[in-house]
Amino acid sequence: MLKAIDVKDAVYKEKKIFIDVRSPFEYHEGSIPEAINLPLFTDEERVEVGSVYKNNSVEEAKALGVKFASAKLSNIYETLSEISKKNEAVIVFCARGGLRSGSVVSFLNNLGVAVYQLQGGYKSFRKFTLDYLENMHKYHEFIVLHGYTGVGKTQILNRLESEKVPTLDLEALAKNTGSVFGNIGFDEKDMTQKNFEALLVNTLIEAESKFLVVESESKRIGTVFIPNNLHEQIINGRHVLIETTINNRIDILIDDYVNKPINSDELLIKSIHNLTKRIGKEKAGRYIDYIQNKKYEEIAKELIINYYDPLYKHSMAKYDYDLCINYDKIEKAVKALKDYYNEIEGKKKE
Repeated sequence: MLKAIDVKDAVYKEKKIFIDVRSPFEYHEGSIPEAINLPLFTDEERVEVGSVYKNNSVEEAKALGVKFASAKLSNIYETLSEISKKNEAVIVFCARGGLRSGSVVSFLNNLGVAVYQLQGGYKSFRKFTLDYLENMHKYHEFIVLHGYTGVGKTQILNRLESEKVPTLDLEALAKNTGSVFGNIGFDEKDMTQKNFEALLVNTLIEAESKFLVVESESKRIGTVFIPNNLHEQIINGRHVLIETTINNRIDILIDDYVNKPINSDELLIKSIHNLTKRIGKEKAGRYIDYIQNKKYEEIAKELIINYYDPLYKHSMAKYDYDLCINYDKIEKAVKALKDYYNEIEGKKKE
């Protein structure tokens, strides 16, 4: 008998691993976080099977599918035999919980390899993701960090996470900081909306907390959009203003965009070119000259004063802040936020 598991049990199960047997294109467009892709068909084979199904017959399509899949079964058996020894639950899925995942699970179960088929496949997981986001106001509230560019919101978020304070790092999940320099420091290209939403839900569930700390973001981050309900819940959260000296802001920007990324000068110059329409050719040329001559403090200071602060001044004034933190050392801000989080969490439990 085919071993199956429903999507909710699968998501909340500990020590599990997901195996996506769909084609590489389907996998990259949207999958379950951390799923391993072991495709039964290549992208080309999937198109060919679909064409035969549409233009010829179901039986011919099945026969062609068996031919393509059989060449992959040996590798799938060896791979999942090893994986099943290290995980309590190996969960195999395809698009809708049909023939692709069913045939793999049946094949492996008959050979004594314990794996599950995800009921409803990726479609059921996608529905679970959208339902969670639709109802997330029932599960989570947010402490929202605001502050001008370079005040260290991301660094504060990372330090809070290291101190076991639940956080939601939207920029890390989107692989973009949301600014003109947004893709610098991220090693992957465009994030898909489906994968972004899956990562959001996965992070929220793993946090196991009513309250999370998050940065204030515009609705669009790079190539993806924050889902409506999440964005509204962030807007309705508790708002904290972070401030620090301009020298601290310069140091943070240089650390983020110059010291850490590989080929930072090349990426910075490309970003300045993209900014030319907004700042004009004269400024763009001067900023590129700064980069080429390693005058990073000068360009950081000019961008803060002449571009970023005027750009965000209006949005910064929209909120009534529940807490304002002006720090000289970032540890002060982290401690103040941790104390604030513990206070709110404590009140909710009373």
